[in-house]
Amino acid sequence: MENSSKLKLSTRIIIAVAIMVSLLIVDIVTKLVVHNAFGGIEGKNIVVIKDFFWIHLTYNRGALASFLADVSWGRLVLSLFSIAGSIISIFYLVKKFNKMNPVMRCALYLFIPGCTGNLIDRVGLYNTDGVIDFLRFRLFGFYDFPIFNFADICLTVSIFVFFIWALFFDKEKDNELEKKLTEENK
Repeated sequence: MENSSKLKLSTRIIIAVAIMVSLLIVDIVTKLVVHNAFGGIEGKNIVVIKDFFWIHLTYNRGALASFLADVSWGRLVLSLFSIAGSIISIFYLVKKFNKMNPVMRCALYLFIPGCTGNLIDRVGLYNTDGVIDFLRFRLFGFYDFPIFNFADICLTVSIFVFFIWALFFDKEKDNELEKKLTEENK
């Protein structure tokens, strides 16, 4: 019986690693394909859906919507955040893997390659001037959504899942709060 549960755990860990590596590979490949197809020329684009969606090469020197792009230390700070986010998430996933809720595990499966994918760009592995972003959308005919990449999608979905879970489904948190309120009212 013990061997069976160890085998199941090993299989789940292998699947988790395969998912994260696959997501990271998708991010790396899509960035490099766009970067190389456009010859590294920032601003070059291909119209996919007229007035709505473009493949548009840009190098984000900051974070979301170029946050910290205009300060000399921004790239270093964002790299350190990415390193810390990846390490803490991997440590937490490994330490709590067997006890963790599957939804939270899946959120980490997205978060880790998202952090790592953008970190690879930030540390200059591709010799670019920032994170390779290329998905551009114009919403409602006038709003240009910030240009993003596959790693950004992974990060956004993972953070959304974390918040939704924490707000609406984390029964352990709700039980602790209820117990605390009950004790205070006595």
